[in-house]
Order: sequence, then C-alpha cells, then structure tokens
Amino acid sequence: MTPTGARPTIVLADDDPAVAALVADTLRADIPADVVVVENGALVVDAVIDSAAALLILDISMPGASGIDVYDIVRNHAAVGTTPVLFMTAEPEAGLATVAGNGRRDVIAKPFDLDELVRRVRALLPG
Repeated sequence: MTPTGARPTIVLADDDPAVAALVADTLRADIPADVVVVENGALVVDAVIDSAAALLILDISMPGASGIDVYDIVRNHAAVGTTPVLFMTAEPEAGLATVAGNGRRDVIAKPFDLDELVRRVRALLPG
C-alpha cells in the first residue's frame, strides 16, 4: 500500500527491453510513479515484496516463469496477495482465455495505445 502523498510503485515484468522501457518511461511521466522493471518472471515476486508495489504489470509470456505462473504465486503470498495485476499479451484472444479463470480479467493487448495503458493503470492503482 502506498502512503498518502507518496508516489506509487509499479512492478513491470516484461522480457522485451524496448517494450519495458517504453511502458516504464510513459508511466513515470504520466502517472507519475516509480517503476521497477523485471525481465524474468522468476524475479517478480521478490520485486513486488521488496518495493511494496501498488500495481503489478505482467507480460504473459516471459522466461523463468510466465505471467500466469507469477500471478498464481503472488495471489498465494500473504504480503502481496491483493496487489492489482494488469496482464499484457501479444496474443489477446489466447491471453483473455488464459486469464479468464480465477477472477483474472485485466488484460491489455500488445501493441497497445499508450493513452489506454495509462488509463488502465490509473484505474487499477489503489486510492
């Protein structure tokens, strides 16, 4: 949870450095927020815990652990289990079907409109 007046921290997990840089720079400029970029799904949970993230943005396809695997781990972790999650995917139909179970429904398709991304992130950030 983000203290009143503090900038929220967003953990962004994407293995494509160009996409990660574009998203992180956009969010830092438009939210504003602190954005922690993680390129490997296996490292995401520690980043969420260490940063007390207010939002987690997960690419569905990543090395180490997929976005779905990371989501399931986060949801079962007491300290970060309620952190909102936005999934990103280059295959929106398959991505929507993949995240439809267990209440997972926040998905944005790649390539995405940056204004739409910012709107979605603002809607998911607590407070």
